Amino acid sequence: MPIDTDPDRLDTLTHRLARLEDRARIQDLIAAYAIAVDDRDLDAVVSMFTEDGEFVRSGVTSRGRDAIRAFYRGAMDRYVLTLHQPLSDLISLDGDHARGLLTGRAELVLDGTLVLASYRYADEYVRRGEGWLFARRDLRFHYAVPVDELNDGICADERIRWPGTSPRLGDLP
Repeated sequence: MPIDTDPDRLDTLTHRLARLEDRARIQDLIAAYAIAVDDRDLDAVVSMFTEDGEFVRSGVTSRGRDAIRAFYRGAMDRYVLTLHQPLSDLISLDGDHARGLLTGRAELVLDGTLVLASYRYADEYVRRGEGWLFARRDLRFHYAVPVDELNDGICADERIRWPGTSPRLGDLP
């Protein structure tokens, strides 16, 4: 079988391979983020964002690495244990920019209460040098329910039930 040396075909294959590599690197970023959060590695978490990156949770935006660090420092101080499990992702690449939609679940120990959560991130990524970083992460919850309220909590409209707060509607249907 002859080797295909058609320059147009090789260019297409090179482009497709580069897109697959970019997608894999973004997936690695997502996994590394979950591990760094669970390990409480604040420096690693912050380094995964651009200098002007944004983290959004419950409609509150932390802009820039200093604000993101402050948010995570406060959050990490509240949790005894976290285990984030990214499940699926949709990634759309456009050169040095990309968008993603990620689903996941988490087990979180907060104020002596085990909370189970289902979340979704709407992400924006940017390539800096050889690596991909988060430009923006917007976190929303399907539910966040103490394990002892799991059945009633997930089946209710008010599926966000963080310990010590009043129940509220889920961010997502």
